Amino acid sequence: MELKIGRKELTAALETTSSVVSTRPTLPILGNVLIDVRKKDAVLSATDLEVGIVLSVPAEVKREGKLTVPARKLLDIVRELPGDSVSLETDAASRMLLKAGAVEIKLLGLAPDEFPQLPEVKKEAEVKVACATLAKMIDRTLYAVSNDETRYVLNGAYLVWEKSELKMVTTDGRRLSFIRAALEGTGGKGEAVVPTKALQELVHLFGSAEGEVTVVLGEGYAKFTVGSATLTTRLIDGRFPDYEQVIPKAQDKKVTVATDAFLAATRRAALIAADRSSSVRLDVRKGFITFSAASHELGEAREEVPAAYDGESLSVAYNARYLTDVLKHIETKETLLELSTALAPGVLRPAGDETYVCVVMPIRL
Repeated sequence: MELKIGRKELTAALETTSSVVSTRPTLPILGNVLIDVRKKDAVLSATDLEVGIVLSVPAEVKREGKLTVPARKLLDIVRELPGDSVSLETDAASRMLLKAGAVEIKLLGLAPDEFPQLPEVKKEAEVKVACATLAKMIDRTLYAVSNDETRYVLNGAYLVWEKSELKMVTTDGRRLSFIRAALEGTGGKGEAVVPTKALQELVHLFGSAEGEVTVVLGEGYAKFTVGSATLTTRLIDGRFPDYEQVIPKAQDKKVTVATDAFLAATRRAALIAADRSSSVRLDVRKGFITFSAASHELGEAREEVPAAYDGESLSVAYNARYLTDVLKHIETKETLLELSTALAPGVLRPAGDETYVCVVMPIRL
């Protein structure tokens, strides 16, 4: 192959594809990016056998061909090259020659026929959603994904759509995050558990893009496409828990508090909280929430925050990180905290917004 390509465009494409490449690949070829030059484009592919990314970059093509080269090393080289464009050329010995200005670098590669073929996703369900919407849904739920490999089905987000609504749910058994969004038109019906790495790569790949993501499910895989970029991922096999049974339906104590004040008070109390439990106590009473924490090594903290509440007093404790993870993703000025008893799950949601709900299990006082 022989081509000339924009250096910034190539750098951006390599940054995206290299992100799925394992730092310690099980096979040498999995540390490489496949560059397939066709007519007017260079098509870049990378995979770790679980997640794969394919995208194309416009190029001035003199000779078609393909080769795989070390992904991160090629990225490092292209970043340091001078000028606005790079010339790439390969020879029969699986070497790539890079030229930019007075610089010439030869990089050893591997034959392209060794590169694993990304799976074809046979469509069983399909939906289109705005890139910004999908990125927002991932951002607001990703923190609650479980890392416990013994509960493998929780190591991703449950994505489900039916007719005109898309939902995403994550849980690690101690907290749950749920968000829903309206779809334009009808999306039929589909459901899948998408693994964490794929979710992270989706935000990286499509998070700032305009337009729509086309989501296709089929035979244990999902494909997400925007323009000339496609992410394919293996899905998590298993039945996701019934999240609707986890979200409390009748919380009789509803407390409205300024989101910034709620977040700041929790963070300050967490500085003194015992490291092991990171427990912050909330004493809810008329007009106030008192935040407190204590540890034998550090001392005690106590702070009062005004709140709109006119019910019976209640004391409850939560892991401080679980609260801050939620509050950082609430964009409204006020947060609604819904409670029933000291041992029942607490519910947090943006005040006046029914599309985003977070459930947090309490710590016994």
